[in-house]
Amino acid sequence: MAQQIAVIGLGMFGSTIAKNLYQMGHNVLAIDSDARLVEEHRGVTTYPVQADATMETVLRELGIQNYDTVVVAIGTDVTANIMATVLLLSLGVNEKRLIVRAENELHADTLRRMGIGRVVSPEKEMGSRLAHTMFRQAMPDYLSITPSYGIGLMKLPASFINKSLKQIGLGGARDRYHAAVLALRRSRNVILSPDEDEQLQEGDWLVLAGSDEQLEKVEGLLSG
Repeated sequence: MAQQIAVIGLGMFGSTIAKNLYQMGHNVLAIDSDARLVEEHRGVTTYPVQADATMETVLRELGIQNYDTVVVAIGTDVTANIMATVLLLSLGVNEKRLIVRAENELHADTLRRMGIGRVVSPEKEMGSRLAHTMFRQAMPDYLSITPSYGIGLMKLPASFINKSLKQIGLGGARDRYHAAVLALRRSRNVILSPDEDEQLQEGDWLVLAGSDEQLEKVEGLLSG
């Protein structure tokens, strides 16, 4: 079901969120004080508007309190980020409906103390993902769950085509890697919790969860 979502701040981070949400079918109010950035979002968001999100009257006129979710994506200007967040709370936006970008740990801690439902640090998260994938050709994407446990996306080599997960050692009694196969991505389709007898096809990708050590072993299998 389409949601009403407001994104404040149209830098690279906010722009990516706004455009993707719009493509997913949501109604997106895209706000920035820079007229050029706002103009770039015409046709790729529902309602791009030039406005100062640190002014209470502006946010009230936009009806920001009526949106299902509000994303404060303002980056380097921490003062504007916090001011906008405080105004949203004062206008009655529930803190659980707020997603706010943090520039550093002190900023993140301040937002958490304000009760913000979700605080994100894109640079930190991207750094973690890159550190886990930069030397792994078979695993181009990674999501950290804890410092030593995560979810990896791995492409199957041609040598595994027409074999089952069980036959390659990722299912059944012969499973020697102990990484959980969460899903199998096949073209635009996703097979959740695939059966161990699922026949693998050309172009398939595996979504696996496990410790870094377990994923490293699977990555060795796939790249070997």
